[in-house]
Amino acid sequence: MTRFLIRLLALTATIATLVGCNKPRVIPDDDLAQIFHDVYLTNAYVDRHAINVDSMMLYEPIFEKYGYTIEDLHLTINSFSKRKSARLSDAVEKAIRRLERESDLLNEQVADLDTINAIARRSFVQTIYFDSVIRLRSIKDTAKMRRRIPISRAGEYQVDFYYQIDSSDKNPSHRSVGYFVDSAGHRSKYYSSRYRRQTRDRYIHTFVADSSAEALVLELCNLNSEPKRPFFTIDSLRVRLFLPREEALDSLTARNFGFRLLVDGFYTPEPPATAADSTLYFALPPRIE
Repeated sequence: MTRFLIRLLALTATIATLVGCNKPRVIPDDDLAQIFHDVYLTNAYVDRHAINVDSMMLYEPIFEKYGYTIEDLHLTINSFSKRKSARLSDAVEKAIRRLERESDLLNEQVADLDTINAIARRSFVQTIYFDSVIRLRSIKDTAKMRRRIPISRAGEYQVDFYYQIDSSDKNPSHRSVGYFVDSAGHRSKYYSSRYRRQTRDRYIHTFVADSSAEALVLELCNLNSEPKRPFFTIDSLRVRLFLPREEALDSLTARNFGFRLLVDGFYTPEPPATAADSTLYFALPPRIE
């Protein structure tokens, strides 16, 4: 707000030297506070986008919006010195409080939308692959650590599992590798990660596929160039497909209001168990005009 006050004072000084009196009128306090509110938002926009513009040209449209002129502001600011019951800072404080209320409301809206997005994401997820336990006990078993999982669409594919490197395993490095392949065998979105030696740890990574990808390839344990006898275990391997946000929200709407959007093959509505379950409402804060 400090920059706003400095600009306001500079604007007032400019007005005092550039304009005279042509039957101006005093701006009511509420309108003045709204003008200051708009001036602050304008300043914030100009600063954010590094716009170089003359201050008089910048603010005149704001006054015109409320039916006032720069001369009216000049008279209004001068009138505060003659008024015992009001101060210029009162109008500024009112503008600040209005901005703070709008900021709080926008933050609440963002929080509500984040919650709805999270619900939609969790509600419409497919497990496309699962394996309970995979053990690596010999060098020849390394082939068992490779998985080629066909995928049918673009989207987010989350790979999640637990792993453990036994103390008897003397290999200095254990790595995971994942990537997509297309119809020509070309790789994309390659990702590699080194496992940590702990009692039991978790691996989780999301691979984002485009429409060209045909399979997700997982090489769950790559050893060094001179591998020794391994003692490595993976359990609860799960690959899940998450719908894009827009489709997940469409599906959530379809489920809660009893109709289908264009999500054939992914979600089939079921009748509600009870009448109370038939509709789900999300109450959003009113839109700020």
